[in-house]
Amino acid sequence: MSFKLRAQLVIVLIILAVSLIFTFFHISNESRYAKERSLRSSENVKMAFNSMTDDIEHFYIYRAYTTLHLEGVIDAIKKRDTERLYALSLPRYKVFMEENPHLMIMQYHAADGHSILRMHLKEKFGDDIASRRPMLRSAHAGHKMVTGFEGGVGGMAYRIVIPIFDNDLYIGALEFGIDTNYFIDKIKQLTGSTSILMIHENYLGAADKSLYKAGMGAYRYTTAISKEQEAYMDAFSDQNPAMRPKNIRIEEKDYEINPLYLEDSEEKSAGVILCINDVTGGYQNKVETVIGSILLTAALLLLFLGLFEYAFGTLIQKLNLQERYIKTILDSQKNIVVVTDGKEIIFANQAFYDYFGCESLEKFQLDHSCISDFFESVESDEYLQPKTEGLLWIDYLTQYNTKEHKVKMTVGGNTSIFTVHTQKIEYENKMRHVVVFTDITRLNQLATQDGLTQLANRFKFDQVLEYSIAMSQRYDRALSIMIIDVDHFKAVNDTYGHLVGDEVLKKLAKILSDGIRKSDLIARWGGEEFIILLPDSELSSAVKLAETLRIKVAESNFYPVDTMTCSIGVVRWNEGETPDQLLNRVDEKLYIAKESGRNRVVS
Repeated sequence: MSFKLRAQLVIVLIILAVSLIFTFFHISNESRYAKERSLRSSENVKMAFNSMTDDIEHFYIYRAYTTLHLEGVIDAIKKRDTERLYALSLPRYKVFMEENPHLMIMQYHAADGHSILRMHLKEKFGDDIASRRPMLRSAHAGHKMVTGFEGGVGGMAYRIVIPIFDNDLYIGALEFGIDTNYFIDKIKQLTGSTSILMIHENYLGAADKSLYKAGMGAYRYTTAISKEQEAYMDAFSDQNPAMRPKNIRIEEKDYEINPLYLEDSEEKSAGVILCINDVTGGYQNKVETVIGSILLTAALLLLFLGLFEYAFGTLIQKLNLQERYIKTILDSQKNIVVVTDGKEIIFANQAFYDYFGCESLEKFQLDHSCISDFFESVESDEYLQPKTEGLLWIDYLTQYNTKEHKVKMTVGGNTSIFTVHTQKIEYENKMRHVVVFTDITRLNQLATQDGLTQLANRFKFDQVLEYSIAMSQRYDRALSIMIIDVDHFKAVNDTYGHLVGDEVLKKLAKILSDGIRKSDLIARWGGEEFIILLPDSELSSAVKLAETLRIKVAESNFYPVDTMTCSIGVVRWNEGETPDQLLNRVDEKLYIAKESGRNRVVS
C-alpha cells in the first residue's frame, strides 16, 4: 500500500471517528442542553412576572396618591361617608377601569377593619372584612403597605393594600385588586407562553367553589381545561410531585412547562400559573442528528487530499499555539479581563474565575449572563450601572471613553471597587469589547473613609450630598440632614487622654451607625462632629430619629468615661437650596442646641 493511500485511509478513519464521537456526544447531551434552556426560560418567565408586579405596585401607589389627595376624600374616609366618598372617587375609578380592565377591586377600609366603600360593589359596605382577610389585618396592624395574592368575594386577585394617614394618624387603607387573568395575558404578550391557572385549595376564598375542579396535589383548576391541556398536565405531573420545570413531548411536539408560583403577603403559595411554551424545532431529534452527521461526514470525506490535509493540520497547530500563548499572557494578569458584547461574556481570564469562585464560564452563565449583573447600585452616580443614562454599560463606556469609570461589586460578602477600561474589536462583522477591571478598593477606602471610625469622610459626604440634592430636586423628594457634636469632648481628652477619646469616638460612631437606615449616610465631619444624610425623610421623622439617637448616646456606657451626651441640629432641605446653604443652616441649629444647654435636639 502506497504512502499516499495510507495517508488517505488515515484521514478517512479520523473523519469517521470524529463524526461518530461528535454525533454520540450531541445525542447524549441533548437532554442536558434541554434542561439548561428550560432553566433559562423559567428564569425569563420569573423575571417577567416580577417586573409585572413591580410595575403594578408603583402604578397603583401613584394612583392611590392622586386619589387620596382629591379634596374631600380624606374627610369622607374619616367620617365614613360612603356616598360622598363614592361620588368623589367614581371619576377616578372609571379612569382606572379604562386603564386596566382587569382591575377587580378598589376598596376603602377603616382602621378598625370594617369596609367603608367597595367601588366595584357599592351596596356592600360596613362588614368586618379584616376578620376574614389576613392581608388587611397585617396592613392595619403594621400601618404599612402589604401586597400579595389573596382570595376574596370576587375570587383570587393580586392585592395592593396602601395605608392612609391624616397628619401621621393612621385612618385606614385603600386596596386595589388585579385579576389573575391580567398576569396570564401579560405573560402571553411578553414570552409567548400559554398558561393554566391553579389556585391552592386553602385560598379559594368566597367565590363559588363549584367553578374549581381537581388539579394537582393541593391545587385546583380555575376553569375547565381542554383535552389538549389535560395531556400537557398528565405529562407534566408524571413523576413530578414537586411541580418543577419540565420538558415534555406530545405527538412529535416539544413543550416547556414552567410553574410560576403566586405568593401571598407572607410569601406562601396561593396559586400557580403553569406557563406552556411550544419549543418544537428548538431541539434536534436523533434522526435529524444522524442524517446531518452523515451528510457532514460525506462532505468532509471529499476533502481528503493528503497535501491539503497536511497543510491544514500545520495551520491548526500554529493557531492553537498562538491561542495558548495569548491565554497564558491574559491569565498572568492580576486584573480581571473579559471579552463581551455587553450582554454576555465570551471570554474571561483566570483572575475572573478566581474573583467569582467559578471553574468555567459555562458554570458562571448558569446564573449570570454578564459581569454587569454584579454592578451595585449606590447612593451616588460615581459608579457604573448595567444601564446608565439609557445606554447599556458597555456602550456608555465606549461613548465616554475619556472619563474615568468605576464599578462596585460584592462577591462572598467582600465588596471591591474597580476602575474599568474598554477597547473595541471587530470579529466576523460582530463588535466585541475587551474590558479590563482594575481593583482600587484600598485606594478608594483611603480617599473616602475616615481612618479612625471607618465612617465616610467629609469628601465622600460632600459627593453624596450633592447627588442627593440633585435627586430630590428632580423627583420632588424630601431630604433632611442632622449634625451631631459630642458635648464637652475636650474634657474627655484632657482627663483621660487622646487614646480614650478615640475609643469614645469609635463607639459613638457605631451607636449612630446602628441607629440609622441602610439608605442613610453617616460621616465624620471633623473632630468630635458627625453628620447624617437622610434621603426621603421629612423633618418630623428626622427630628424623631435625632431624639432617639440622643437618648441612646446618653444611656450608653463609654467606660472609663462616666457619661457622654451630644447636641444635635436638624434641618430639611428647601427647594433650590445649595449644599453650602443647607450645611450653614444645620450648623446654626447645632450652635443653638449647644448654646441652650447641650444634650438636646434643635430643628
